Amino acid sequence: MKKMIYVVLFALMAIFAQDVNAQSKSEVSKEEAKVKSEALMNTRLEMIKDELQLTDAQFAAFDPVYREYRKAVGRVSDKGARVKKEDLTDENVLKVMSIRLSNTINTASVKQKYLWIFAEIIEPMQIEKLYRIDDRIAREARKIVQYK
Repeated sequence: MKKMIYVVLFALMAIFAQDVNAQSKSEVSKEEAKVKSEALMNTRLEMIKDELQLTDAQFAAFDPVYREYRKAVGRVSDKGARVKKEDLTDENVLKVMSIRLSNTINTASVKQKYLWIFAEIIEPMQIEKLYRIDDRIAREARKIVQYK
């Protein structure tokens, strides 16, 4: 079951990544992007629910908080750090590294804030696992986007 969810999640991320890359060629409607983003979030949530073995009651409380958390992480991430290795030059490498480090600090700050919010809903070991799962999903998503 887990592998199936991962396959679906990564397929959705690949499709979403292709559409984001295709935007410069033909404008994708905001509604289509919103629908795909929502599908991706739902897949992510289902995977987390399975991995953390959340009860229906826990999941009902967890879902809106996790959505807020992902939005907060997205708001603090500067997209200027998305540069392929081959595009790094002496002129831009320090700026890109600085942005990446700022993203790490800002994301850690959001994680620290939500640590206590999540603690009101799920167990401490589940929070630790959640952050590991979330990091793994982000790494896999970066790989998919990087190789497109």
